[in-house]
Amino acid sequence: MASLVSNGIAMLAARLAVPVFGIAINVGIGRILGVETFGVYVQLVALLLITQTLAGAGLPLLLARDLAAHPGDRAAILGKSRKLSLLSAALATAGFVAYAYFLLPIDRLPPALLLATTLLPSAWMAIQEGVFVAAHAHHRWTWVVFAENGLKVALAFAAFFLGGGIVSLCAAIALARCAACALGAAQMRKMGVIATALGWRQSVEFFRQVVPFAAVMTLSMVYFRLDVLMMEPLRGAAETGLYGACLAFFSLALLLPSSAMSAVYPRLSSAFRDSTQGYAKATLMTAKLLPLAMVPVALGLILFGGSLLKVFGAEFAAAAPALSLLAATLPLHALNGVFGQGLQAAKLQVAVLGLVVAVVAAHLLFNRVSIAHFGLTGAPLAMLASSLLMTLGTATIFHRRIAALRFTGRGLLAVLAVVVPLGLALSAPATWRLAAIGAASVGFLVAASGVLSPAERHRLVAAMPKRLRRSAQGGTS
Repeated sequence: MASLVSNGIAMLAARLAVPVFGIAINVGIGRILGVETFGVYVQLVALLLITQTLAGAGLPLLLARDLAAHPGDRAAILGKSRKLSLLSAALATAGFVAYAYFLLPIDRLPPALLLATTLLPSAWMAIQEGVFVAAHAHHRWTWVVFAENGLKVALAFAAFFLGGGIVSLCAAIALARCAACALGAAQMRKMGVIATALGWRQSVEFFRQVVPFAAVMTLSMVYFRLDVLMMEPLRGAAETGLYGACLAFFSLALLLPSSAMSAVYPRLSSAFRDSTQGYAKATLMTAKLLPLAMVPVALGLILFGGSLLKVFGAEFAAAAPALSLLAATLPLHALNGVFGQGLQAAKLQVAVLGLVVAVVAAHLLFNRVSIAHFGLTGAPLAMLASSLLMTLGTATIFHRRIAALRFTGRGLLAVLAVVVPLGLALSAPATWRLAAIGAASVGFLVAASGVLSPAERHRLVAAMPKRLRRSAQGGTS
């Protein structure tokens, strides 16, 4: 299982590269162009991320599942995927341009059109990511992501140096994405990956299979960017900029559970094929561990959030309460990621789609009411409420369709290990926050140590690389 850890690290590095390099660009915009211009940029990027997800059509997740389960059919699966990527990219581009033309101010149309050129390369890169993950060649994807973001930062700062604005930044993003797509194609050729040329009729059934994946992935991105799209019309560009700074650090933390699930997901797909019982046990153990792993990250953001935000400029420190509330939702997102992807590994994507549609609709309503009344802190409050709905929904589907969920003493301890430390950290006055988080951390460590049963500990140790396994066994002997 050493590859599980190395692949997880590689995917984590790839996913962290995007917000880390992005923060460098965001700080440059905030400090050089100001908070309102940063708010405009945040809105454009939110729209881009949603349509890039639509262009990708859920292919990374679907290919990771199907190629891992049926490696002998790789050429045919990729042939169908290429056909789909052309359709999804065309649909995403049309939607992006229509939104920009009809709903954005006219001065934002030129940068929006530049960003629209990234959607076809994004669709092809979705196939590349799925191939690399399924082949356990996560490091190849890491190289592609680092190359894209390094070039993007270099071009962005060249634009700053030359006095360029939003248009120059969007041109840098477009050029870097096209270069990364070419690099990913070269990596696939090195692996000897080829696709069978298929007609459109042969791909129709595959398209039907993909639709739930594409819808779930797109709606999930809408869920995480809906607050940004609603913030400006409700509160203005300046508050959108402040909230965008919070999202920069929140998105960075959110990639930790996402990257872990990218490494675990193909194995859950294989486990489900072999044994429903083994798959259920693996899913439930991950559902315990991943939310617990996010508690220290959340406590760190609550403690240091104000200082981190000042990197963008002194005025951004006012957004610290919003960042603290966003941080408190991290364990919930981790849990939802485990159940959500676990259900898709079990081929229950249609059930997941119905749930996601309902949660996004509720999220829209929550944001409309909460942002209007509470401003910056309203958006994370809405996210907390809708995330709880998602948790209840995915747990219910798992309970009814996979395995009965029984609430045990260890389960209660896992909940308390998350809720109590975060509640204490959020409720403590600023002067007592450091002491409160210190006490919360001690309580968390004590509670977390009793969450896993002896059988679960044994399975966890067995999944570790050999060196870590020997260390863990020596420490428990």
